[in-house]
Amino acid sequence: MLIFKVRTVKFWEYLVYIIGLSVAFIMFAGLIVNWTLPWLHITDKPLSLVPILVSFDIFLLVMWFFAVIRNFELPPFEIKTPKLDRTNQIFFIIPMIFPVLSILGALILNNHGPNILTMIMLGGIALYVFFLVLKREKLNENVYPWAILMISISLLLMYSLRSWFISGVDINLEFSVFNSTSSLSYWSPSNYDHVYNAMLSLTVFPTVISSFLGLNKLYLIKIFLEIIFPLVPLTIYLFSKKFIKSEFSFMGAFFFISQPMFILGYFGIPLRQQIAFLFFGLMLLVLFTKEIGRNMKSLLFAIFGFSMIVSHYSTAYIALAIFLLSYILILIYKGHEHRKIRKGKLHPHERTEFHLTGFLVILLLIFSFLWYTQVTDTADGLIDFTKKSFSNLGNIFNEDVQSQTQTPLSHFNIFNKNSENKPFNVIAYEAIDDYNKKYPNLNRYPNETYSDYQIKPKTTSSLIMPIKSSILTTILEKRELVKIIGEIILFIGILYFLIKQFFNKKKATAEFGIHILVSLIFLLTLIVLPFSSVSYDLGRVYQQVLLILSPLILFGGFLILKYKKGVIVVSLFVILYFLFLSSFNQQFLGGSDVSLNLNNVGSEYDSIYSSSSEINSGIWLFNHYGGGLIYLDNLAYYKLAISSSPSFITKSVRGIFPQIITQDGYVYLGRSNTQLSLISKTYGKYSILYESPSTFLNNNKGKIYSNGESEIFK
Repeated sequence: MLIFKVRTVKFWEYLVYIIGLSVAFIMFAGLIVNWTLPWLHITDKPLSLVPILVSFDIFLLVMWFFAVIRNFELPPFEIKTPKLDRTNQIFFIIPMIFPVLSILGALILNNHGPNILTMIMLGGIALYVFFLVLKREKLNENVYPWAILMISISLLLMYSLRSWFISGVDINLEFSVFNSTSSLSYWSPSNYDHVYNAMLSLTVFPTVISSFLGLNKLYLIKIFLEIIFPLVPLTIYLFSKKFIKSEFSFMGAFFFISQPMFILGYFGIPLRQQIAFLFFGLMLLVLFTKEIGRNMKSLLFAIFGFSMIVSHYSTAYIALAIFLLSYILILIYKGHEHRKIRKGKLHPHERTEFHLTGFLVILLLIFSFLWYTQVTDTADGLIDFTKKSFSNLGNIFNEDVQSQTQTPLSHFNIFNKNSENKPFNVIAYEAIDDYNKKYPNLNRYPNETYSDYQIKPKTTSSLIMPIKSSILTTILEKRELVKIIGEIILFIGILYFLIKQFFNKKKATAEFGIHILVSLIFLLTLIVLPFSSVSYDLGRVYQQVLLILSPLILFGGFLILKYKKGVIVVSLFVILYFLFLSSFNQQFLGGSDVSLNLNNVGSEYDSIYSSSSEINSGIWLFNHYGGGLIYLDNLAYYKLAISSSPSFITKSVRGIFPQIITQDGYVYLGRSNTQLSLISKTYGKYSILYESPSTFLNNNKGKIYSNGESEIFK
């Protein structure tokens, strides 16, 4: 920042730039070291501590030299702490309690204790936000960003600290990729043939951090890297308040935080995407910052854009599509102004100033092409997605190209039929037949060994409902209703802002308005585009465009209510939205809608919670593996990934059906498989739960490992 001579922005904006540039520096400087030292035959472990330490010292000394040269007459840096009255002091202190409650609440739950502290935290956040809105006119401007950071950190740690290990789906594979790179102290796309291995956010970045800090790798992922994501809602607040009031920006950031994808932490938004979201937010922030000169703005935009591209492919694709379409609309807008100038209706000095240039868009497209096709090989997913989406346009009314799961805004898709899923047995036997066709010559068991076996559907555990199910059903329906109302209010707010922008002709917000319009068009297109919801989780797309759209949530109440009433009423609704989506309200009712953040029971707990027994059995299998396929269910697959290597889990088959198990193969059972006799299988867009074939395993396989919860057969 000293080299770039960026000194005119305020503290919070300066802070997010520093952290963003730091993450970018670690990734790209680490990449240079990773490539250069082996090429110079200095070491084959360039990402180990000594090579990284020496190389980074050289980089930083050079940077320090240029910083001194460019800031020789820089006045002493002065930190001014704001003078706060009693009210503001209270609003600063209270959010500091939330992370403490979050950490202690998760640890107590991990020890099978009650969820009282986590419930106090969630209820406290709701009350705090309510009083913050009531006292908004008396608050210091620093209260809002501080509150956003503390609330975000609390919600993320509430999830990430559950289990003494890593609990989730994508995060398990992400950890495995990171662990592989860290063990080799070297990154190469050929280390592991998986798209995750192409992301510097999962390979070089955490490996360098791990080399410096020497932290336990699990806690590096669970705590240190997880506190980067709270900077995303902070960037939403910072860039949106350049156009709208601070309380609007705050509630927009809080609406972003209240989404299930955010609350679930790296289970909802994977770690690689969290880092990419940060860079996408910083690109928006620097684009709309007036305090930075045009050339420096372009340089920072390019740095953050390159960092986003190497962090996560799908986030980059969506961001590039938004920026490209926005630039096309900017060109149309400029052409409209040019015609007005020729007709004498507009003075040349009154032209609207735009900051997104064609050069920047082309630069990002070129870099993404080089990274995804030349350095790594990750462009196949985008090509496949595009081909299937547009080739299926003729089948837009066919439910086979639509997702069977309800995603944000899916209830507004008029093309999505509410058809019934395939029968359970059809899905199961299609999966079996498909596997047998792919691998026809394996040494399987004869038919008579499993002729009596029937694949029976099974449900996971749930809380005992303390009140009547009819009341429970009503409440859960209201939860869905709250989600729909929230989306409608946001949509109304977007339309209100755009109409107001059009009729008032506010040139200062023209580029912001174009990005809002493009984000809305992009999201609505993806909702109805066939195959899109099957290829990529629409919930993540929704969360990404909310970086631009969420600050407009309060505008949704202005068409019905006056200004002050509109702010309070819509804010109350967003708080209610948070309480429903965080499972706070449902916790009083029980039932099957049970959150892992609050319980040691329920479908989330059974599915993704990683126990020590599963990790230990995975380590044992990894150390004693003697060849052959490993049969496990979808849930155990991700838990085995934590305790082994990426190459090891490629030997696994996700499905425990007697019809496909080979005689020399292993069968790995996790806690839910043994304790609940539950097997999970995903086939295409369908997911099924069925009863474990324990009789078949006991009669035909030998149990070679057991620790009371997890078992291994051979």
